Amino acid sequence: MVLSPAKQLLLVRKKGSEYYQLPGGKIEKGETFVNTVCREIEEEIGLIVAVEELLFLGTHEAAAVNEADTRVVGHVFKLNLSEIKEISPQAELEEAVWVDQHNYKQYKLAHLAEEFVVPRWLQL
Repeated sequence: MVLSPAKQLLLVRKKGSEYYQLPGGKIEKGETFVNTVCREIEEEIGLIVAVEELLFLGTHEAAAVNEADTRVVGHVFKLNLSEIKEISPQAELEEAVWVDQHNYKQYKLAHLAEEFVVPRWLQL
């Protein structure tokens, strides 16, 4: 969960998908969860993140939106940015958007974002 100073939530959309989700991805052999988060954020949106900037929020299992008959287990971390950074979608991403509590419903959310992330974000 990447948050702007104004508590906007960053959502990304993969190429060929209609669903918006958090930046992130699969853990590679030998990586810790926090190392995976740092690597994926850099690969997908070009931000360099220090491990100590991340706060673990919890784990949630949900149906995958881009892979039929697949479940994903998300280990969700929060990153509060001190300033708005220019976000440029990279790797497999088509789009990155900042949403607020007034406009997030206009985006089709992946299950992990809808079930776990957004409810916690709305409580901030």
